[in-house]
Parts: sequence; structure tokens; C-alpha cells
Amino acid sequence: MFKRVRIIVVVAIAMGLAPWRPASAQTNQTTPAREWLVMLYQNADDPILEGDIFTDLNEAEWVGSTAAVTMVSQLDRYDGAFDGDGDWTGTKRFLIEQDRDLTTIGSQELDDLGEIDSGSPEALVDFAVWAMQNYPAKKYALILSDHGAGWVGGWNDDAPKVGSSLTVNEIDQALATILQETEVSQFEFLGFDACLMSEVEVLAGMAPYAHYAAASQETEPALGWAYAKFLGALTTKPTQSGAELAGNIVKTYIVNDMMIVDNEARTNYLAALGADAISAKAMAAQMSEDVTLTAVDLSKFTPLMAALNEFAFALTSADPVAVAKARTYAQSFESVFDPQQPSPYIDLGHFAKLAAEFAESDEVDAALKNLQKAYKAAILAEISGSQRPGASGFSIFFPTPDLLFSVGTEDSEQSYTAYASRFAGASLWDDFLLFHYTNLDIDPEAVALDLLDPEVGAAADLADYAAPLFVDDGEITTPGVDTDLTMTPLEVSSEEITADETVLLSTQIQGENVGYVYIEVTRYEEETEAYILEDMDFIASDDNEETDGVVYPAWTSDDLDDFLYEWSPTIYSLSDGVDEAFALFEPAVYGADQEDTEYMVRGIYTFADSQDERYALIHFDGDLNYKYIFGYSDLDGTGAPREITPREGDYFTILEQRYVVDDAGEWIISEQLGDTLTFYGEPFTVTAYEGYPGEYSLGIIVEDLLGNSIAEYTTVYVVEN
Repeated sequence: MFKRVRIIVVVAIAMGLAPWRPASAQTNQTTPAREWLVMLYQNADDPILEGDIFTDLNEAEWVGSTAAVTMVSQLDRYDGAFDGDGDWTGTKRFLIEQDRDLTTIGSQELDDLGEIDSGSPEALVDFAVWAMQNYPAKKYALILSDHGAGWVGGWNDDAPKVGSSLTVNEIDQALATILQETEVSQFEFLGFDACLMSEVEVLAGMAPYAHYAAASQETEPALGWAYAKFLGALTTKPTQSGAELAGNIVKTYIVNDMMIVDNEARTNYLAALGADAISAKAMAAQMSEDVTLTAVDLSKFTPLMAALNEFAFALTSADPVAVAKARTYAQSFESVFDPQQPSPYIDLGHFAKLAAEFAESDEVDAALKNLQKAYKAAILAEISGSQRPGASGFSIFFPTPDLLFSVGTEDSEQSYTAYASRFAGASLWDDFLLFHYTNLDIDPEAVALDLLDPEVGAAADLADYAAPLFVDDGEITTPGVDTDLTMTPLEVSSEEITADETVLLSTQIQGENVGYVYIEVTRYEEETEAYILEDMDFIASDDNEETDGVVYPAWTSDDLDDFLYEWSPTIYSLSDGVDEAFALFEPAVYGADQEDTEYMVRGIYTFADSQDERYALIHFDGDLNYKYIFGYSDLDGTGAPREITPREGDYFTILEQRYVVDDAGEWIISEQLGDTLTFYGEPFTVTAYEGYPGEYSLGIIVEDLLGNSIAEYTTVYVVEN
């Protein structure tokens, strides 16, 4: 049996940093002979990333500094995870020198700072100012490495301050302070070697401070960027511009990484994963399936924002059903919010194309053409893997109503407008979201595009644009989308079957805006008086639609009026080679056929050395082969994600989901720790079994384009053969 699938996961001004004042040009007394200073701000104070970022520094050492290109690093390590190079902890600064050993830092140590807070803007400012004053150059590149979380920010550091991280506004204002103190006009290049940072909200905050940038829409694999290759190209041709550097970073991503192209490094890396030895080409192809990376010309961001504003305003005249449908089916990326809800991080270009297709509006079509033209001008280079076919370079935040409210009030822990204030001031997008969900009128003139201008915008007071979206409760409504879904009670072909038999479920569904439909299977456990969630799938429509490679269901009234689904009792287990445990495989990607599908298993990942825990998702392909595992910065499954490289001895505790009765007598889903499996140097494997005998509750769940849902359930008994 195969599953068909798709998942449905103040600010800088108050930091005390001085406002930025523009300088007309590089103001050192003499023009530096050095062409480039490349600064690596490497926050590896995290058990997931420490070893990977340490390797990135070693890849930079493969090239090393030259007379024309100086490279420096500030590396903040973690206490208790990766133990290489003497297992030192704290933070050190290095002048990166050539060294061909990928396991040991051979560069000149310039300073040992001890334990610092790399999640503070002050630490970022101190590093960059120190580097730029000591190694003046004609062009400056600043690359920030760590967890990224889109407009939420990233660069988490729990030592010495638990919960420390950088918001986008804090990075924005830190860059302003760096340029002010060094009297440099702009960075030539700004890079985010981190997940989810190629969002228009993020890049709008960087636009006044750099000529060019590079960032990823999706999560990044553990390898990170191919430092040896693009830095080698920079030292070979130091006169290249930031545009060339950004383009080379995209061009070399994954395919030229030292952990792939170096035979010894590749062999050791695959052995650590328990994977079979493969060629560099095959490994690069596998690891490129889910990746994205975009090189951006930030000087073109103002016209891009103007085109986005025009498009957002045009959407106010479109059928809200078309907009909601486009949001539901647009290419999405990993979420940093509630893992049970659809990701609000969607591809801007793909969404816009779908919205115009569904809206059938001349005004929206015209605005789309202008947006696509501005898109093309702003993107220097872009890559996206086969599993992210709708990725076009920039993401945007388009949440469901509840999530928008949770980030849009004065009491919001993560505030959309307070974290991404420059974007909020320069764009109509936040106004459009309010229109879409509350019918609040939009003033198309209420934007300040000069916030993106290097000489004007950087000096602006971002607090002026940080006001919360909502002033009181109860303002969220639906955007004119018919949510009147109805279903008739489920009928079942037999109330009792054996494990090798099937049962036919039938119902009638009414509603014009059906999105995804699911099957949910729970089994009653007498000992706990709970229903264990054993299986969940998308139910595929007879026909699908596709835009830019992204597939979504195309429900017809005939499909819904005579809805049929055939179910067979099946459960799935995970094995570590020694132990085996039941696991719920949830749908992660809706595909046209089996090879396009993807599943995930929720759990808690524990690092053996430190005993640190991370909420994690193991992903599997359509044949239930292990793909990769992501860990999140918060134990509730929210926060910045990053791929984990499993090490022997680490373990994974499966999270079970059960329906239990709460104190009010209502059935609710409870997430509980289940069995634990250990990584023994081999990937986990999956086995499908016939379901246990017992009482099963089978549910058909129908979801509309806003995430509203209805469900009908019936009981079937599985008996012994």
C-alpha cells in the first residue's frame, strides 16, 4: 500500500545601538590595497550545527587568506556535542590561513573571547567593527551562519543567556551601527548561510546596507555552503564584484562542497550516516533535491517592493476564494510555527502566478507581469531542487487566520511588524493580510519605499512601523470564502473485517472550496481508554492540477457527491537494526504518484554526549526510505529548523498521538513519548504490517481553503483471521 501525501509545520531601536548616518564612500585615509575582507560570523553554539560550522571553517582554510583577500572568522562553539579539535568551547577569532586538514583548525588564533552571547546584536557589531578596522578593504563581505527562521530571525545562543537570538530588526540595526562606526557606505555582499532567510521580509531589512546578498528559501542541509570553491574563485579573481561572488555561491552550492567532492571527506561523511558509498555526482544529486538558494541584487529591491505593493493592491479586487486557493496550493517551505498547521512560508512568485490564474482578472494579470519583471531584475541566480519545483527565489509570509492573530497583537511573543518593521513600513503586504482577513480598507499610498534606500532608509526610526496589526481581540474573520462544508454520515461496507480484508467508506461532501481531504485511523486501547492515532493520509482526487511542478488536488462535484475510499488495516514500524517500534507516518508532500510523496515521523532527538534534546522530524520518501532529519530550536516543534547529522549513540524517541478525554469531557489530541530507537551508524528502516485486531475509528476529514475542517467517523472492528 502506498500513501499519497502533503503536510499540512523592543527591537533594535531599543538595543541602545546608535542610529546609522550615511557616509558618502569608504572614508579611510588611504585606499586599502586589500580587495576583499570576508568575515564569517559563525555561531556554532548549538548541538545540531557545531560540527557542521566547524567543517565550514576548515573548508575556508582549504583556500586561506591572500594578499588581496583576507578572511577572518569568529567561531562560537558548543559545550557537549561535536568534540573535534580538542573539544574547546567558548568563542575564538581566527585569521584564516591555508590548511588542507578538514578535521583541525590550522589558522592563526587571534583572540579567545571566552563564552559570549552570539545571539546578541552587540556581539555581531563587535566582531564586524573589529575586523573592518583591523583589515580595511575595498569590498566587505559578511556571512552569518547558524539557524535561520525567516522574519522571526535566528542565531540562537543559550549560553550564557538562555533564549538569546537575533530578530531581523536587530540584524538590521546592527548592520547600521557597523557601517556608522567603520565609516563604510555599504557592504559589498551579505550572506545568510542559514535556513529560510530568502524572504522579502528579511531582505527588505538588509536592502539599505549591502549591494548584494544570498540566502535560502528552504532549510539548508548540514553541509552548508561550498566555502572552498567560491572562496577559491574569489582569491583567483579578487577583482570580482559582489554580484559575481553571490552568483558563485549559488552556482557551487552542494555540488562543489568539499564533503562531497573530496573522496576521503565524502567517504567519512557517508560512513557516519550509515549510508552506502556513492559517487560525488550521485551524492550531490541526492542532496540537491530539497534545496534552494538565491543570489539577490539589493539595489533592485525598491522596484521589486513597488511591484509587490501593486500586486497586493490588485488582489483586493480579486475573488478572495482565488487568493485563498493560491495560498493553500502555493509551494511552501519548512515552518517555524505550530507544526500541526500548514506552513505560512510560501513562494511569492508561485503564489502570485496561481492567484492570477485562479482570479481571472485583468488587473491582477497586469500586476503579475510587473511583479515578474521586477523579480527577474532582482534575482542574479537561483537554484531549487526537484522536490521544491515551485520555488522561484523569494518567500513571503501568508498565514492562516489564527497564526496571523498570534503574531499580530501587542502581546504577541513573536511580532510580525516589530520583528520586520522595515518591510512593514515599505510594503502593503501586512495591510493586504488585514484586508484579506478583516476587510480593512487599504490605502495604496501608505508606504514608505525610501526605507529601502541606503542614504535615507537606514537612518529611519523603525519603531514608527512596529505597531501591532490588531488593537483588540475578535477581529479575524474569513475573507468571503464559503466555509459551509457539509458531509453526510459515513457509511461502511462492513462493520467487521479481518486484517487482510478491506472496507469501503462512503459519504457525500458539499462545499465549493474543498482543499485537502484526509483519512484518519485510530485504534482503541482499553488499558489507557484512549484512541491511538495509527495512520493518516491525504486522499487523492481522481484528477490533479499542476503549476510549475507543484501538484494539488482538483476536486469535482462528482468526486464529492459520491465520495468513496477503500481502507485496509495497516500499521508502520521503525527499526534501528536492533529494536523496532510503531510510528505514525504523517503525510508531508502531496504527489501525483508514489515517487513524489513524502512522509514524516515526529519525535524527540537526544544527543548522546550532551543529553540535549530537540524536537525533530524524520522525513521519508514515497517508498518509505529514510531521507533526512530536522531538529528545531524549541521542544514544542517551533523555532529555527536545521538538518541533524546523526552520530552513533544518539537516539530518537517517537512521539505518539492519542485522543484522550480532557477534564471537560471533550476528546483532544495528546502527544506522548513512545518508544526510543538508537542510531547505530545505519539509517532507520520501515516495515508495514497488517493492523492489530481491535476497535478502529475511521475518519474522513475535509478541509477548506482556509484550514477550516469537518469530519465524520465510523467504527470498524478488525478480528482474527
